[in-house]
Amino acid sequence: MLPQIMTEPAPAKRENLLVLGFFLVALLTHAWLSTRNMTTPFMMGHEFRQAQTALISYYVDQKNDFSLLYEVPILGKPWVSILLEVPIYEWSVVGLSRVLDLPHYVSARIISLGCFYLCLPAFWLLLGQIGVSRHRRLLTLALILCCPVYIFYSRAFLMESMELMCCAWFMYCFVRMMQVRRWPWFLLTAAAGTGAALIKSATFAVWLLPAAGYVVWWLWRDWRVLRSWSAALQTAFWGLAGVVVALGALRLWIQLTDPIKALHASAWIFTSANLSVGNWGLGELAARVSGQTWGILLERWSEALMPPWVVGLGLIAGLLAFPAERARVAGVAAVFFLAQLMFPFAYAYQEYYYYACGVFLLGALGFVLGGVLDSRLPRWLCWLLLLVLPAAELHTYWRVYYGQQMIKSDGGFSFTQTLRELTPRDSVIIVSGADWAAMIPFYSQRRALMIRNGLDNDPAYLQRAFGDLADEDVAALVLVFDGRKNMKLKDLAAAEFGLDSEPTFTHEIADIYCNQRYSNLVKEGLKQRGYFGDIKVPNPSLINLLVPVTQLVNQGLAKTAFSMVSPAPLKVRFTYGISHMNKDGVSVLDAHPDSDLWLRPPAGATQIEWDFGMVSTAWEKSGDKTQGVILKVVGLLPDGTQRVIFERSLDPVAVEADRGDQRASIAFQASPGEMLQFSVRPRFGYAYCWTYWKKIEVK
Repeated sequence: MLPQIMTEPAPAKRENLLVLGFFLVALLTHAWLSTRNMTTPFMMGHEFRQAQTALISYYVDQKNDFSLLYEVPILGKPWVSILLEVPIYEWSVVGLSRVLDLPHYVSARIISLGCFYLCLPAFWLLLGQIGVSRHRRLLTLALILCCPVYIFYSRAFLMESMELMCCAWFMYCFVRMMQVRRWPWFLLTAAAGTGAALIKSATFAVWLLPAAGYVVWWLWRDWRVLRSWSAALQTAFWGLAGVVVALGALRLWIQLTDPIKALHASAWIFTSANLSVGNWGLGELAARVSGQTWGILLERWSEALMPPWVVGLGLIAGLLAFPAERARVAGVAAVFFLAQLMFPFAYAYQEYYYYACGVFLLGALGFVLGGVLDSRLPRWLCWLLLLVLPAAELHTYWRVYYGQQMIKSDGGFSFTQTLRELTPRDSVIIVSGADWAAMIPFYSQRRALMIRNGLDNDPAYLQRAFGDLADEDVAALVLVFDGRKNMKLKDLAAAEFGLDSEPTFTHEIADIYCNQRYSNLVKEGLKQRGYFGDIKVPNPSLINLLVPVTQLVNQGLAKTAFSMVSPAPLKVRFTYGISHMNKDGVSVLDAHPDSDLWLRPPAGATQIEWDFGMVSTAWEKSGDKTQGVILKVVGLLPDGTQRVIFERSLDPVAVEADRGDQRASIAFQASPGEMLQFSVRPRFGYAYCWTYWKKIEVK
């Protein structure tokens, strides 16, 4: 007799194929929606947090700094201050950007989406561990794929998806470790858990809840079934071993970073103790049961997940109508609610936090859908009910997020573009009125002292914070929103850093006071750019670019504007102010006549290297051309006498050898107390005397 071959009943097989199709449609929907407008620079959705992550990535890349003590140049010096997470995500963004030659924001979106999709196998395996059949697992995965927060924020410049990936794989490895009690699983658990703890500890704390519950279940089983103290102790050992490495690494990170934050003038609010009480609300017992707090939390559900009434009906149906699913629905949903009880403020005011715990609610609702399919309801009604939840999710996404996601914008404002294009690259800006939101520094690509709300009228803080910038080149003060009214702060900053006393230019939401060294250049640059459409320059007729002003050079200005001059100049006078031009990929000083630079030579100096030249259009242009310039080095002695050390005439129209880069190697003997003056003057007239200084080195 031939053995009977067991086959799946035809109706069950058809239903499983339908479930598979349901999952595949959800997967394709997620892939299509999450990649819409993928290459726009604008970081929609809690832009303040995305901009901070992007700013960290920018300076990791610019400084080639892959250290743990990375720059977050938002709250002033020292720039290493807001060390909230180990920048594994930011390192990954920079690495992929370099390998594929992508903008950071595109690289970030690719990594975020990749990490999200790598979560799905872990969720699949975890559902199997709690007894969900293979095809029923696809119901939960489909709900996750259709969920608004997992569509919109899986493409964000945030570490949320990388963190969720680490947490999901930590949980699976932890479960397997507890089952087989083998060291390879311990190592995998420790690796995934350490990544989760260091990338975002608040999310890891949520996933420790089911891990702790699983250990408790094992202890209960050991005692009820085996009644063995040794088995219970072994369970406790493995349970603690699974988290001790991750929590130990987190402890070391806190011990490293908390003292740095505590010593900073304003970053002290980001110590672990202050974050727990303030930002997260761990110590706010009343907030956990406050009707006002839960009203706000329900609003966040309606943004990140689906309408609260749909959630409520789904959970109630699962608990009342499907006894076989009751324990799983209650147990998994409990983690979702406990997460909000742990961090009520975080979830109430930042809906992207539901990225950490939304999967638990969706898991519970997935079990409800499994109960629907297992019920005796008519099949057409089962499938109709099954579509309700994903339809509610996608409608929520369309209502809340799709419009934001499709905005075509480079991000920032016209005033951040002005600061980026018309102030020195390594200069610093001071911002008041925007708290510590990183958008202005990021889009300006400038380090910033952002004066936190409440500190803008604190004399002791301002004195310290301004003093920390003594060796920096402060290019502008940006007053936004209500900060525009703070004239006391404006006067203090203007006196400290030599800023314009009236706004250099204004925007709908901001007044910008530029350093007097750059004020005219900024105004002229704005004029040439048509004021970007929404910028106004008060009294533009006062722009006068032909009156050179002698300016002292501090350490910060020397670092940003005169890196090609050694030793650093003591003072300068440039006809058009301090500006640079690009010459064959090198930043050179724009030195139109009459420009001067003074420096003190090192003791015993015997050599001057001076690289200079004239812009080719000065002699190549049609019509009138340059009549040339004269370059000089003059020694100024303490007794008031002078000596000409070097003089060179450039006449590129008549003398071909005077065209292009020129180098003067000048031998001289420095006299005690002598100062050197480097100058450029016109041979006859000022027209088209476009001169540049590429390098000055006295040695």
